[in-house]
Amino acid sequence: MKFFTGRAPSEPAILIAETLHANVTYPNWLETSDFDGADVVLTPVDRPEGFVPNLVLTSVASTAPLMDASTAAFHAARAQHPGAYVIAVDLWHPASDDSAPRGRRIVFVYRAENGQDVVVAKWVWATGTHHVHLSASCSPSQWTAYAPVFDGVAAHLVLTADAEAVAAAASAPGDAPLDAALTTREGHAIESLDGIPAPTFLSAAPRVSTAALQALLTGATKTRVGAAYGILARADRGTAEAQELQDAGWVEADGRLTREGGAAGTALAANRHVVTAQTRRGDRAALLVAYAGPRGVLVLHDPSHTEVPATDGAARHAVVLDPDHVPTFVSAWLGLTPAWPVSEEGEEITAVDLAAHVASEDPTVEPWTEVLVRSEGGELYDAISPSRGWLHLGAPVDGIHPLRAEPTAAVFDALAASVSRARA
Repeated sequence: MKFFTGRAPSEPAILIAETLHANVTYPNWLETSDFDGADVVLTPVDRPEGFVPNLVLTSVASTAPLMDASTAAFHAARAQHPGAYVIAVDLWHPASDDSAPRGRRIVFVYRAENGQDVVVAKWVWATGTHHVHLSASCSPSQWTAYAPVFDGVAAHLVLTADAEAVAAAASAPGDAPLDAALTTREGHAIESLDGIPAPTFLSAAPRVSTAALQALLTGATKTRVGAAYGILARADRGTAEAQELQDAGWVEADGRLTREGGAAGTALAANRHVVTAQTRRGDRAALLVAYAGPRGVLVLHDPSHTEVPATDGAARHAVVLDPDHVPTFVSAWLGLTPAWPVSEEGEEITAVDLAAHVASEDPTVEPWTEVLVRSEGGELYDAISPSRGWLHLGAPVDGIHPLRAEPTAAVFDALAASVSRARA
């Protein structure tokens, strides 16, 4: 089984905060502060503008085992933040003797009251007497820089409870539903992730044709007095394409571009790809392309593979997003859902068998969704299996792909990194 073992922090961790239930080692550019109900709160000494990244250690009395603590934590994410999107649930702190891992790492995103997306990584441990939580929060644009630091702090956290009590709590069954097959295979209790709802993606943005986008691109380069964001060329005004753009809220009736239309047009003009994602299931393919501009990210996309397909491939849904909304938007469009990263050593699949899964013509063959994600940082070639989650496909050798389970957090990491690079 694949474990999330953590990434070493980029700077030496030289300070230690000692609490009743855990000792937290952290880099010296973080500082502690007091907060009611928290054992420790860490924030940057030099606070950035906007959202302030933070780590919060809390504890609550409970004799329930780790699987119950984990299940309660991922359900609490949605209870505390209605609509929160749970991205990943991973095993944490594997033991060298193949006994049960001592913790869990949960990643979710929620929309704050001010409209900002916030990413949270929450680590959960059970000690036999308490549940210990370490929650780290930042904006998606901060995630690439701060996630290694968060992981490093969690990796160096030391529980003060008796090690045998922690091990017993990590392996014991509780009241939460078990993943029966995985529990049998691994020899210790592992909670089911079936209770985490799949992301709901609805293509609500207007559809805009390629011809209309070309008219918008031309208009965004034309400046006129009273048309701060550009104006459609005279030949494009009054056309069906102009009506499309007006319906999308991107141009006025007289052809002047709106603020959002200007943002979309300048993103097209910049022609800087943030990310391109393609999915294929059966005989249906879908495409999403995101362009970074100076005033937002333009996302053009087909309906997701969970929706009814569009009838006209020449037009795609078009929306301008704040860069911080892009990783969550693309994750939901892809259908990214938590799954345990389970794979055998040296596992592989032939190109023929892969094609059979994606085509899904045989009712005995599980239908897979083939996924290709490209950005400036490289590409991910993967498949989504309903029973196994996200599977990474290596380059084929003699028609055979190496196959391994991929933590879903790694996919979100890649999407967040692509947006961070686009903002640089």
